[in-house]
Amino acid sequence: MVHEVVCLYFDEPGPGNSEVILKAAIQRAQALGIGYLVVASTEGPTGTLAAKMVAELGYSGRLVVVTHQCGSKEPGVRRMPVEVQRQLESEGAVVVMATHVLSSASRAFREKYGGIDILEVVADALRRFSAGVKVGVECVMMAADAAAIPVDQDVVAVGGTSRGADTAIVVRPANAQRFFDVKVREIIGMPR
Repeated sequence: MVHEVVCLYFDEPGPGNSEVILKAAIQRAQALGIGYLVVASTEGPTGTLAAKMVAELGYSGRLVVVTHQCGSKEPGVRRMPVEVQRQLESEGAVVVMATHVLSSASRAFREKYGGIDILEVVADALRRFSAGVKVGVECVMMAADAAAIPVDQDVVAVGGTSRGADTAIVVRPANAQRFFDVKVREIIGMPR
C-alpha cells in the first residue's frame, strides 16, 4: 500500500515556523488518530503555543511538553519556570523534565577527558536530517522513560532548531535502553 501525504519544507530553520509546524503536527495526529503530541519546550513559549493550538484545533489527545533537566545550563537552576509548568499542567498538558537521552552524563566525561561518545555520534546522525528530528527522537525517549507516553503506539513529536519549533515527525517511541526500537515513521515537516 502507498500513502501519499504532504511534507512541509521550510527554507529557514527556527521559531518563525512554530505555528505552521504545530498546526501541521496536530492535524496529522488527528488524521492518524494519534493520541499523544510530544512537544519540546526549553523555557515554555513553544509548549504554551502548543497548548493554545491544541485547544483551538480541538485535539483530544494528550499534550506532553518535554523540557531540559534542572541544571542543564546552570547548576541547580531549571530552565522552564515553575509558573509556566503549572500553567501548562492546568491546561491539561503533562510536563516532563528529564535528562537528555542523547547526551546525559557522557557529555561530562567528554568535556573532562576529550574524545567522542557513541550517543553524540547518534545525535549528530539524526541532526543530518534536522536538529528537530534529533530533538523529537530524544524527547519521545525522555517522555517514554517518564511513563508519559506509551511505547506500543505511534506519537507525533515536535522539535526545533535552537528556539521554537520547525520539525514534526511521526515516531514509534521506545525507552532509552531500547533505543533501536525507535522508528521514525513520517516526517511531517522540517527545514531544508
